[in-house]
Amino acid sequence: MLTASELEELPVLPNDTSDFTEGTYTIPCHKKKELTAEGPDIVNKIWFHTQPLDTDTIQRIHCMKLVAKSRDQGFSDDPLAGNWTWFEIAILKTKYSEEPRVKDGIQLVWVSHRNRFLSKDYGWEEGVEFGKDHDIFRLLEEGNVIAVRLCARFQAWQIKARTGYLVLDIGAPVPRKALQYGQTKQTVLSIQEVFDEVNSTILPNSMQISAPPSDLLFRAEMLTSASEKPLRVLSLDGGGVRGVAALMHLDAIMKKVAPGKKPCEVFDMIGGTSTGGFIAIMLGRLQMTIEDALKQYKKFMGTVFPTSRWTTVSLVKSGSKWDASELEKCIKQLVQEQLGQDPDQVLLLDEESAKTCKVFVMATRQEGANNQAPVLFRSYENPLEKSELPGIKLWEAARATSAAPMYFAPLEVGGYKFLDGGLQANNPMGWLWNEVLSVFGPARSTNCFLSIGTGIAAAKAVGDVRNLKGFTESVASIATNSEITNLLFRSLINAFAPRPMAKKYYRFNVGDGLPEWTEDDDGNWTWKLLETRVEGGVAEMDDITAIDATEEQAKKYIELAGAQKMIEECAEILREDI
Repeated sequence: MLTASELEELPVLPNDTSDFTEGTYTIPCHKKKELTAEGPDIVNKIWFHTQPLDTDTIQRIHCMKLVAKSRDQGFSDDPLAGNWTWFEIAILKTKYSEEPRVKDGIQLVWVSHRNRFLSKDYGWEEGVEFGKDHDIFRLLEEGNVIAVRLCARFQAWQIKARTGYLVLDIGAPVPRKALQYGQTKQTVLSIQEVFDEVNSTILPNSMQISAPPSDLLFRAEMLTSASEKPLRVLSLDGGGVRGVAALMHLDAIMKKVAPGKKPCEVFDMIGGTSTGGFIAIMLGRLQMTIEDALKQYKKFMGTVFPTSRWTTVSLVKSGSKWDASELEKCIKQLVQEQLGQDPDQVLLLDEESAKTCKVFVMATRQEGANNQAPVLFRSYENPLEKSELPGIKLWEAARATSAAPMYFAPLEVGGYKFLDGGLQANNPMGWLWNEVLSVFGPARSTNCFLSIGTGIAAAKAVGDVRNLKGFTESVASIATNSEITNLLFRSLINAFAPRPMAKKYYRFNVGDGLPEWTEDDDGNWTWKLLETRVEGGVAEMDDITAIDATEEQAKKYIELAGAQKMIEECAEILREDI
């Protein structure tokens, strides 16, 4: 990073740029400015900006970055909840504009860097480098200005800026093609229209799936990942001992994808609920192989649900069938074995493992189970949503998502009591979709959405998603939230997600008849069953005596011709770019 004295010695970019030479210039600002947030809404303020830029100057910018001397409020109730003050670079239409320019519904702003964190002393921080191929230079137009903005979010967060330099490297003209965002925003809004319709007419408050705020989502910053390799994401239902079937389904797929590869090396994000959350933690956060996870899972189920200990008296006395201390002991032991660390010191949040595979699990607040949305515990930071319990231990997250009512006592963390996430979202696909949007941006392509159930009977087929009224009415007849989520998202993702009308949603669930998305002779897309649907016959979540039968069911399902066809299709997609 350039020192303060080196920055001061650099020439200032002249207003008349018709004959300036190649080199490094600055646009300095010595005007102090500060900003304080008063709630969850983002507040921002323009600090300084360039003069209006002509086409020649825009073409000659090879690199740009912000260097600023600043500080924040110097304290935080929970430092693990993140840094909520930052600097942004924005394109303004003119030097008199107060808001960023909007193109194709996208606000032209990018994050430069986070403010100096929890410090009452001013210090220098350097922003990201905007290279000559960055989108910002393809979006600038004659007469536009580049502005530096101060930003803050959430109560009492402050950003105090003292001195700033926008550093520009000027060179030979670079030909650039104008960037178009096209229908990106409208595509995402089309999906949200269906969400809203289903939410308001079908789902109770606690199951409603709301998309990230559009004012945060539709920013140029969120679309810069459009050219990166397509994502692969995995959703795991809850189901107690039936989770063995989910692991067997995934194992069959992974053996076709790349034998020897771990799921964390294939999937960019894994989301799970209840015991599906526990499996997500094993595969993504602990980075286990499926073979090891399956072995540990069977051992875990046998210890937590012993065949000889439960009596009706224990349920009456404690309100739960099984001893939660055994559950906690098993989880802690697994963490110790896999990481070699004290489980009481290991957080779910982990920047290193999240670089490979991001993991979230879901739980339910006991006091808000009927009217509040599920709580997500993440191994990563979501840039659009402040985590409620960022300091939650890894074992606590696994324990909370698995605390099924009547089976285990709730877990208290941070003053809240948490229950099994399956109460509100046994199938986490809807929330996985939102996390993909928030973390990777709406323009990032996803090649494969893999959803794995645990033997919940399939519901009836639904109509064409493009007929909104008929689609909503048919979804309304579905009885369980796992199948509501499945039937809603399997059509939405294939029809509207990046690469519209391309198959990228796969679900494996014993007894579902293996519905396949196909196009008929009239060009209409619908679902047809590859096999005979078999409803019922699945084990209770704590019936350890049925684990062998569950394995046999899963084995027969996997061997079906329809399953083999879908496994091969799914594996072919997952093999790309590995």
